[in-house]
Amino acid sequence: MNVFDKFNRAFGFTPAESRVIIFLVAAFLVGLAIRAFKQASGHQEQYDYSSLDSEFVARSQALYSGSSSIGSDSGASKPADKQEGETIQGARSALALESLNINTATKDELVKLPGIGEALAERIIIYRDEFGPFKSVDELQKIKGIGKKKFEQIALYCTIGK
Repeated sequence: MNVFDKFNRAFGFTPAESRVIIFLVAAFLVGLAIRAFKQASGHQEQYDYSSLDSEFVARSQALYSGSSSIGSDSGASKPADKQEGETIQGARSALALESLNINTATKDELVKLPGIGEALAERIIIYRDEFGPFKSVDELQKIKGIGKKKFEQIALYCTIGK
């Protein structure tokens, strides 16, 4: 009777289970050996995140500077209590979309705004036709279906032109 058979009988493992345990122990020991070798050689990788950090800062500034210029064109101001939990997806879409002139935008262009569907885009156009061009982006809140929350989503992307 060999050592593995005694091991299997003592712990009640099947031969397949004992092979898995041996594999896991061997992988653990190889990992320890690699770690010890790296520490002994003194080679530790240093990561430089400064380029990624500067890119993040530049994109963030571009996002917020774009929203402040939109606010100065339209009278809308950037919300002071901007949510800190803004998702990366939201930031990417903000950088991907350009400002949209709501006085000249077509239905297809308005649908590209976040949270604006075909029906709401149609209401924007009807409002514009009935009351004339928008004097400020804030006027969007007068349209049925655009509340405070939806307005905050789209205000960053809207202008009234020059």
